[in-house]
Amino acid sequence: MEERKLLHSFLAKSQKGLPPRTMKDSYIEVLLPLGSQPELREKYLTVQNTVRFGRILEDLDSLGVLICYMHNKIHSAKMSPLSIVTALVDKIDMCKKSLSPEQDIKFSGHVSWVGKTSMEVKMGMFQAGLCKSTHS
Repeated sequence: MEERKLLHSFLAKSQKGLPPRTMKDSYIEVLLPLGSQPELREKYLTVQNTVRFGRILEDLDSLGVLICYMHNKIHSAKMSPLSIVTALVDKIDMCKKSLSPEQDIKFSGHVSWVGKTSMEVKMGMFQAGLCKSTHS
């Protein structure tokens, strides 16, 4: 409980107490090495040898939360005083029906809009021959 009270002290008292941020501050790229690490690929495969899309959605959800934490990073705190959850996903566009289990996947994203109690994160997922982006 003492740790939570200490974390609370890191919160800004008003909007004016927040440092300015840009989309670049929260931009991240992460590689999922399905093609280059066969032992990892097995965790993403169905019995039909296709990529488990639910597992990819879990990764996108985790990435969205990480991006929000990066945007709100308080450098003087060891951990964040915030609790961040995904409220909804607006849209998922896919240019290809399925993902190749033989190729790496690159995820990227950044905060694209911020309000007083919510944020919008734009993310993309890229694989050779695939274009996909999501909003959460």
